[in-house]
Amino acid sequence: MSDESVLLVYPPSQWGYIDRFCQPLGPLTLGSILRDAGVKVKVIDLSGEGWTPQQLYAHMKEENYTHVGATILTPFRDIGYGILKAAKKINPDVVTLAGGPHISFFKEKVLKEYPGLDIAVSGEADLDIVDIIQNPKKKFYDLGCVEDIDALPIPDRSHVRHIEYNELAGIYMDDSASMKWIRGCPWRKCRFCSRNELTLKHRRRSPEKIIEEIAIIQHELKYKNILVVDDSLALNTKFSKTILRMKIKEGLDIPFWALARVDQIDEEAFQLMKRANCSGLQVGIESIVPRVIDMYKKAPGDPRDWLPKVDRVLELADKYDIIMIGSFIVGGPTETAKEMQTTIDYLRTSKVDIVQPFAFQYVIGSEFWHEAVDSGQLKPDDIYAYNDKKYGTSPYTAKELFDKVLEAEDLINGPILNPGRYVRLVGKFVKQKKWRVIWKNILQLPKIIQGLLLEHPYDIVVEDELND
Repeated sequence: MSDESVLLVYPPSQWGYIDRFCQPLGPLTLGSILRDAGVKVKVIDLSGEGWTPQQLYAHMKEENYTHVGATILTPFRDIGYGILKAAKKINPDVVTLAGGPHISFFKEKVLKEYPGLDIAVSGEADLDIVDIIQNPKKKFYDLGCVEDIDALPIPDRSHVRHIEYNELAGIYMDDSASMKWIRGCPWRKCRFCSRNELTLKHRRRSPEKIIEEIAIIQHELKYKNILVVDDSLALNTKFSKTILRMKIKEGLDIPFWALARVDQIDEEAFQLMKRANCSGLQVGIESIVPRVIDMYKKAPGDPRDWLPKVDRVLELADKYDIIMIGSFIVGGPTETAKEMQTTIDYLRTSKVDIVQPFAFQYVIGSEFWHEAVDSGQLKPDDIYAYNDKKYGTSPYTAKELFDKVLEAEDLINGPILNPGRYVRLVGKFVKQKKWRVIWKNILQLPKIIQGLLLEHPYDIVVEDELND
């Protein structure tokens, strides 16, 4: 065992707010690598724990780590930096490290953004993390991506096994292990997405490695469900179908959900998913208006083919009792009120089971963001800007777009305005024989309402008594 004691922290979006959608697979994989190298390591998912700043401060003070690292997410970077500043306050000799998407976008600029940072890491640190901890040679590492992801260990979920990750788009999924079958998006052309600039290419794990991990999740770790959190998984490929066939052959009947591309699922994939005990999929619909789909560069070919593909996949999901969650964008650049309403009206009457509308954001690194900055509509420091008429990019204010998002949720998801959706959703759960999931969805309703009412500060606050 080495002398180092490492804390890896995945920050929350808001202090005290509990978000149990997905396990932080990046830090958990680094945790496995450090553990195997004999380094004492602790991974804390603050979104899953729901800790206050004072709880984290007390924990760091008690453990006296030699290294504290945080994942820095651009919209919540102040929280991540605040954690590292608090670690320095406890122990000025602690080595602070920062990784994550924000570092990969801004690279060495983050050392000016937060001068007190000891080490910044851009890219995937899996192959270098032990050397960075035990033999650091510089303040900034630009590492790119890991080519052979089969060579990496499975994430060490022991750090978060006491947390039940269980919610996707408001649906209770049961106690879930998150998984990745691939790294990097296979499409990488959507103009609203920032992943294009990260240049992390699409890489697949072998089906054998994936099945091995599924078996561990089901038989050793005793999870009740799996959530595959890949970027736009293509389920109509030989790769995905091989995994489904192997899961069926090996008798691995643990249910699973996945994030997938709506235009890359065929009927054979639905047949296999049903046999492999797939509960549901989340797909990005974005819009059903051809002009808007073409503007987004969401799909290849004629944008007029997008709506028939959406129709087809929703029909197949209904046929095979797979729950479909559809996300879409409200208020894209130049999108008219009529175009927004066309998508909302379609989704209200379609066979999508739940929708997740999002107000359009100019996200740093996306093609839309670069164009708006180059034209002077946005400033370079407008790195997460909701579309707003003050920029000259929309006839609507951000507040008006948010109001439209809420209206869409009420019209499509609301049990009073759209009760048929609940009949279909419950019917699919019944056909899947998910009795525990149905009951838990009923029981968690008060908690969901309570969560919507919480307010949280963004800055880490250190109580005076902890400074003594």
